[in-house]
Amino acid sequence: MKEKPLVTFGFVNCNRLFYLKSCVESVLKTTKDYPNREFIIVDNASVEKGTEQYLLEKEKEGFTIVKNKERDPKNEFAKGLNKIYELSKGKYILPLQADSQFIVKNKWLHEYVDFYEKDINNQIGCIILDAQRRITNESHKYSQVFRNNSGFGFLADLHRPPTCGAGDVMYSKKILDIIYPWSENNKQHEYDGDSETKMLNKVKKMHAEGEHVFYTFCPIMPVSIAIYTDPVGTNARVRGNKIYGQYWEAKKDNQYYEIISYDDCMTKYKFNQRNLPVHIEEVAHCIEHGPYIDNNGGWLKNPIRPETCNDSDWKYINEKNNSIRA
Repeated sequence: MKEKPLVTFGFVNCNRLFYLKSCVESVLKTTKDYPNREFIIVDNASVEKGTEQYLLEKEKEGFTIVKNKERDPKNEFAKGLNKIYELSKGKYILPLQADSQFIVKNKWLHEYVDFYEKDINNQIGCIILDAQRRITNESHKYSQVFRNNSGFGFLADLHRPPTCGAGDVMYSKKILDIIYPWSENNKQHEYDGDSETKMLNKVKKMHAEGEHVFYTFCPIMPVSIAIYTDPVGTNARVRGNKIYGQYWEAKKDNQYYEIISYDDCMTKYKFNQRNLPVHIEEVAHCIEHGPYIDNNGGWLKNPIRPETCNDSDWKYINEKNNSIRA
């Protein structure tokens, strides 16, 4: 029997231990049936209580741990993505922002890898992992569905850039060899002048010039959900020595959302009868709080802006270390 290709999971973390634990532990749980995995965590000088202990535990379990001693907010995420690429040995690589939880137990990673293995024309720029809002799925333009015998399928999302600019997807090493590196000379962490925008522009230019033509694909069944702990519709964000937005630890096995088996997903969401991805509103079964939805039943998406938020929207990450500079 042919050995399965090595898959690398990389996690970038900075002072959001609860999210990191949910992301890492759900990956371990939902891909346990896949025999060939490696794990890398890049931590950007976290001071949050419990982080050091958790990283030591994962190192003992065989994870590669990179602990940066100093913060570099404008560039540290890009550096984390580059470090995962540089250290990874996998044929396929998932660099994760570590603020999502995986929800489909077993088989899904086999499906992703098998789809990549059939990509003889190298058209896959990346494959999305997380559930999207209904309004997004219904407004995008897709190619035909590429299905396997079980009905699990993928769609080329013609509405999206050729590949993702900020990780949280599955890439092939071959694609990352082409688009690497992420810029480490950025004006700011996000918005114009950030590493994601620069990567998107670089890839769009390649695509427009016909040098490398590939597409972002979406699974019919998403396998992860962004962790939203603030009722306005967002996750907590770290800026300097402060964390913005409500931030709390999952109370059950590091899970914010219910995990469902692949076979139950196939029955419940009828993979082989769908021509659009399953929406986040369908799959986000919150264990404690939420889901956070608008008046029309849509998943709320309202990121907190540190520049304009109220004083009540933030707190120090660690009161004893509140002099950390942004």
